[in-house]
Formats: sequence, C-alpha cells, structure tokens
Amino acid sequence: MATTLYRHPRIHLLDGRGGIAQAMLVVDGVIAAIGEADAVASSAPSGTVVRHLPGEAVIAGFHDAHIHTASLARSLDELDVRDTRSLADALARIDAHVRALPGDGWVVGGRWDANAWSDGQPTLAALDAVAPHRPVCLSSVDGHSAWANAEALRRAGIDDATADPVGGRIERDAAGRATGLLRETAVGAVLAHAERVSPMDLAGLLERTQQVLLSQGVTQITDFDGEDARDAYLRLKDAGRLRVRVHKGTPADALEEAIASGRRTGAGDDWFTDGPVKLFSDGALGSHTAHMGEDFAGEPGNHGIEVLDPHELTRLVTMAVGAGIAVATHAIGDRANALVLDAYATAHMAAQRAGLRLRVEHAQHLARGDAARFATLGVIASQQPTHWASDIPLVSRLLHGRDLDSYAWSALRDAGAVVAFGSDAPVEPSAPLRGIRDALVRSTAASPIGAERGVRPLRTEEALLAYTAAPAYAAGLDDRLGRLAVGMLADFVVLDGDPFRVHPADIVGIRPLATVVGGVPAFGSDER
Repeated sequence: MATTLYRHPRIHLLDGRGGIAQAMLVVDGVIAAIGEADAVASSAPSGTVVRHLPGEAVIAGFHDAHIHTASLARSLDELDVRDTRSLADALARIDAHVRALPGDGWVVGGRWDANAWSDGQPTLAALDAVAPHRPVCLSSVDGHSAWANAEALRRAGIDDATADPVGGRIERDAAGRATGLLRETAVGAVLAHAERVSPMDLAGLLERTQQVLLSQGVTQITDFDGEDARDAYLRLKDAGRLRVRVHKGTPADALEEAIASGRRTGAGDDWFTDGPVKLFSDGALGSHTAHMGEDFAGEPGNHGIEVLDPHELTRLVTMAVGAGIAVATHAIGDRANALVLDAYATAHMAAQRAGLRLRVEHAQHLARGDAARFATLGVIASQQPTHWASDIPLVSRLLHGRDLDSYAWSALRDAGAVVAFGSDAPVEPSAPLRGIRDALVRSTAASPIGAERGVRPLRTEEALLAYTAAPAYAAGLDDRLGRLAVGMLADFVVLDGDPFRVHPADIVGIRPLATVVGGVPAFGSDER
C-alpha cells in the first residue's frame, strides 16, 4: 500500500465556501483524508511518506473538456503558418518548408487564417506556384476549411466536375473551376487520404503530447479525434505509458461500428473511458460556415452550412442514446444551437434514464432564451474561452448588431446550465490558465471591447470549476474525478501563483510547478 501525506498551506477545495486545506493523505492514488494539517497527519499510518509541496497554491488537476490531441500531436512536426499576417508571408513559409523537406510526400498542417490577411485569399494557383509537384493540403486555423493545390485534389480524386459532398462545399470560381478551398465535410476527403498514405507513429506523438499537457497542469482530457487516436491511447495504456486520463469521444462515422461492438459511454477504467459520439451541426465562424439565423454581414445568401439536417441529427442522437452512448454536438451558430437543442429534446428523457449527459460543443452564439433551454434540458455547454479572444474582430464584422448571447458562459451558468471549459487545441493553445484568464477578462471593462451588456463577470472559483469539476461531470466521471475530496482520485496541480490572489489578467502568467496524477508526480518537482 503506497501512502503519501502531501502538505501545503493553500490547497483550494473549490467547494463554494472558500475552503482551504493544509494536507492530503493519499492511499493507493485515492484521497483518504484532506483538511487541517495536524488532523490529517494524525490519521496517517506509520511509514507514510511526507511531501511538502512548493509554490503558492494547489488545486485539482485541469480537465480539458474539448481537445483534439491527435491533431495537436501531428502539429508538433507539421508546417505551421498560424502567425502569418499576409498571403505572401504564408507562401514564403510554405516554400521554405517544401525546400527543406524534399520528396514527393504530402505537405499538411497549416493553421492559416485568411481573415487576418490583407493581400489576398488562398488559391490553388498560389499553392501551385510554390509546390507544383507535391500534394499540399493545409487546414485553416479553425479546422473547418482546407487549402489544397492541384496535385492534392488530383490524388484525392477531386476535379471541377466533382459534386459537393453532403454538409460540405468545394469552392469554385465564376467559371466553375475548383479554387482549392474546401469547406466542412469536403475537407475530410482530402486530409483522410493524406493520413492514409502518410503513416506515422501516432502513439509516440501522443506520448510526447501528454508531457506538454502535464506541464500545463492537465490531468484529464476529453478527446474528439478519430479512431486512430483511440487505438493509439489504448496501446499506450496497455504498455503502461499513459500518464493523462483519457475520456475518448467516438467520431460520427464510427457510431454504428461502436454500437455493434458494444461500446458504451463511461466504460473503461481510471485511465481510459469511452466518451460521447461527436456530431457536427454546422461549421465555424472563421470559415464563414457557422449556421446562423441570418446571413453574414456583407455576404448575401450565406448564413453558413447545415452539416446535418434536423431529421438526420435527431436520428443519430436517438440511435446513440438508445445504445448507451452520450452525444456531443458541435454547434456554433445560433440556428445550429437551436436545432441541436430541438434534437436533444426528443432524447431528453431517454438520456436521463440511461444516465447519459448530452453536450453542445462550443455553443458560441445563442438566440435569446436558449441559455434557459440548456438548463431545462440538462444540456452541458462545452465552451472554449480563448475562442472569444480570437473571434472579437470576426464577431464585430460578421455579426454586428445582432441580439444574441455570444460566448455566454455567465448567462448559461445563471440560467442553471453546467458550463465545462476546454481549449479546442490545436485550434487554440492547450494551456488551461490562458483559457481561465480569457473567461474572466471576457466580461470586464478591461476586455478589448469593454464591458458587455448583460454579461456578469465570472468569479475566479467559477472559472476554475469549469476547468476541473464541470468537465468531470460532463464526462459522467464526477464520482471519482474533478475535486479534491475524500474518495476522489488524487489528481492535482501545484502552481507558482495563487489564482485567487492575482488580478484576473495576470492568471495567464501563473506556471504549474508540479502535476500529480493518482498521487504520483507526473511532471516537475513536487517537493521543496
């Protein structure tokens, strides 16, 4: 029996009462006692190892409620043009990357943001000029568009006569020729082909990625990448190399196979559990494909893309719930969110009886009154605060003057809904403390657009809970994870600053000194 007494003057319990403990007794990875130092120490059996934690504060480990770790892992070695501010800059970086890595293999990665470019838009001809013979397919920063050259389209079997896939679009010029821009489901056809013919050691990349996450204080993730990521994580677990707890979502195209194999949400062990099926209702604001109730400003006829029609959405939700699989549906636009809530209403009672928690991923722009519908239906809003900070220019330009609740975590909480925070990495940085900072600054006069009408500032504890206890609840794992309390798994992070003692804007400067998973140090030094 492994028994450790962890001591620190400020172990924040996040119990709604400002509770602080000075000691935790951990037995075989589980918290056996927590509270005042002498009382906890008196309950420790002989032979207990005593560890004095460094830093200014200890809190429960962060749980990223929405992350794409396979994409994050691949991005470690892929071309990255995220910070370019012009088409010319992006092309120069692509040209340098291709020259540095000669051959005929696929060039992927990207993370471009044409909304930030002042000198033009991505085109097939521009890519062909720097890489005429190699297939190049670069994802946009939001992952809902791709920029391909002629060779990439040829290898994926796409030409000017190829029909748009359901829920997607191949952009074309006035003459009907493919421009090299792909939207929504059209993206997957090309990138999936690239991944099939460009094998990599995904398990090895994920092992590297989990160390990055641990260094940021993340002890649990809810991952929404594909079945290859699921297989890689299971290989890591079987080899005893998994250090971050994984709640693994199922992609929509694998739902029927998952049902047939008996997969159920919550099945697994303390290291790996099966999660919800991930559906898509619409696209993204950055790609101008979020499904809105009105056309985007300056774009007559474009109010986004309905990736799943309401009947199919309802059918898939009903099928999943009936098989014991929870549902998480991507919805960004106000119309998309309304349609997802309609579909969930049909499965609400069945989900409750089965103990399944329904989620909306992103829930960025809501019609007035829909925050209350989240609460009434028990639907979890899985949100990513850093999207707000990134999207300010787009919201101001595309959605100006609309009566919407946008990035409304405080309105959702006040309505009684559960709000769980994540990063959506690699779309945004995976660092939880940055997301917490953005959530807190969002509703203050210090935000880039000032204090906003009807937005209540979150309290520090609310933001921390949204990155700890709430994701555990969303995953149905709140009986074992997400809090520092007796009977919970001993997952916690030691910080060099106290989030309760600094200005919200300065929280992003706090650094994890140590991350402990199951009572075992997984990152940094846990003793002073």
